[in-house]
Amino acid sequence: MTGITGVTWHHDYVVNGVPYPLRNRLDWPHDEINDRMLGFTDEESRTSTAVHELGHGVVWLAAGVHVLYLGVGIGPGGQAACASVTQSPQERLARVIGTVAGERAVDRWLRETGRWTPEHAAMAELGAWQDRAYVFACDPQPRPGFGDGEIDYSVLHDLADQALSASWDNILAALPVLLRAGRMTGDQLAACTGLPNTPPRERHVNLRSELVAAQPSGTELRPRP
Repeated sequence: MTGITGVTWHHDYVVNGVPYPLRNRLDWPHDEINDRMLGFTDEESRTSTAVHELGHGVVWLAAGVHVLYLGVGIGPGGQAACASVTQSPQERLARVIGTVAGERAVDRWLRETGRWTPEHAAMAELGAWQDRAYVFACDPQPRPGFGDGEIDYSVLHDLADQALSASWDNILAALPVLLRAGRMTGDQLAACTGLPNTPPRERHVNLRSELVAAQPSGTELRPRP
């Protein structure tokens, strides 16, 4: 289905029994595909995950959202968490854009390093299934859709792309640090990038804990593929 922005969404992919629209077609079942099957080494897969988490963290910092920590493991999967500063509509939008920036950061990294293929790009989208759940749990208005709705989800992609363009050098500077350490606090990320880590309010917005609340009953949170 082609959205109002001209982006074609493929609606034939299913994750956890729910349709998961993709901009890039992938003809592999979700539970049968991984980066290694598409030719990525373990190091490339871990780097992709680190880029994803830094897409969250750096865009949040640049927008004045307090970052708690980032993490990337030895195997698949990563973590990022932020905390509320003002609870204003502007900050809520900034949290959403920073959440969407994870998958878009990987798409850009794939292109800039000559690794981009439709299959790898689709994997970057699939790696954001928890992020997309969080976005919809935030109940943004107007509510985005995938070829329907008042605005298209690709508009959030475009906003994330703009934010990443302004902060890409900071992501590349922090990438080897996160890969080496495996985990960074928000203050360490701020020191690495030169961006301020705005002090938080008391209520933390932890991406992973918010996602638990957003999942349908009986759905298990799993690491990103």
